[in-house]
Amino acid sequence: MPHIWIEYSGNLKLDTPALMRTVQDAAVGDGTLFPLAGARTRALRVDDCLIVDGHPDNAFVHVVLRVGHGRSDAQKAALGERVFQALTTALAPHMAANPLGISMQIEEADPVLNYKVNNYREYLAARAAGAAAARAALPRTVVGTALNTRQSLEALGGAMHAPPYNAPPKAPVLYIKPANTYAQDGAVITLPADVDEVEVGACLGVVFSRRATRVGEAEALCYVAGYRVVADLAVPHARNFRPALKQKCRDGFCPIGHGMAPAASIADPDALEIEIHVDGALALRTRTADLVRPVARLIADVTQFMSFEAGDMLLVGAPHDAPRLRAGQRYDIRIPQVGTLGNLLAAATA
Repeated sequence: MPHIWIEYSGNLKLDTPALMRTVQDAAVGDGTLFPLAGARTRALRVDDCLIVDGHPDNAFVHVVLRVGHGRSDAQKAALGERVFQALTTALAPHMAANPLGISMQIEEADPVLNYKVNNYREYLAARAAGAAAARAALPRTVVGTALNTRQSLEALGGAMHAPPYNAPPKAPVLYIKPANTYAQDGAVITLPADVDEVEVGACLGVVFSRRATRVGEAEALCYVAGYRVVADLAVPHARNFRPALKQKCRDGFCPIGHGMAPAASIADPDALEIEIHVDGALALRTRTADLVRPVARLIADVTQFMSFEAGDMLLVGAPHDAPRLRAGQRYDIRIPQVGTLGNLLAAATA
């Protein structure tokens, strides 16, 4: 059975779940050499250690990969190079700040009598099939997040400290985009007769791969199947701290991009650029780096009181000063690495 052991000195402040995930993902690869089913990864903090001159800042990380028999030297070398590259990349910030030794070795298990049984493969296959089916269908639930960019909060200024709220929000400000708001990429969105213009909030949509409830920030991204481009349309309004259902829940007010970028293809969801073009001209460029609550923290905060199922989607927040469009205009949203979304707005017919 394959194993991964990680030992590290106690003077390192490591995000061990993230490091274990990085090493395990690199080791598993396509599953031919280091199969996921049955793989176990452990991290052990070592407080009693002495490194070279004994200075308290000296630190180390040591990884042991234990593989079964029958692997060629070339296979093991490829495994080692792949994992060590991922390991050194993940630890580069620590090495830049402190004296740090990084080492790794690959061991081949001794031929011993082993007994084992597990149903990991069956569960993994069923989970993958369920997640794929959920991603192919329209979401059961789409939850939006208001006031989640620094610019949005700064624009409120002193209003956040005025009655009836008297303080900035201490928890995520959420709203629902119900099923009647869903629309497809390329669809013509008909504005209601009483609506002259709409705000086009370009959003990163986080699609869940499995049930997420009360998850921690360190493991939050492990619950993400991928990301979509979403247009959060709304009738312009001044409400900030309360749900603007009449303004946000009109028919067709949540177009969703066709494609979904797998989570593994997005190295950092908090480092994405978002562009909105109106009638072919760039109208707004923003970044997920401006989020008040980054993606992992937002997931952790929201799942403390509500659960998401596979295929459900959480919108991380529309940018401040979203462009306003009228009937006859077209918007196109682009998030590099994630995808595009575009819709034409039309006036209601009598």
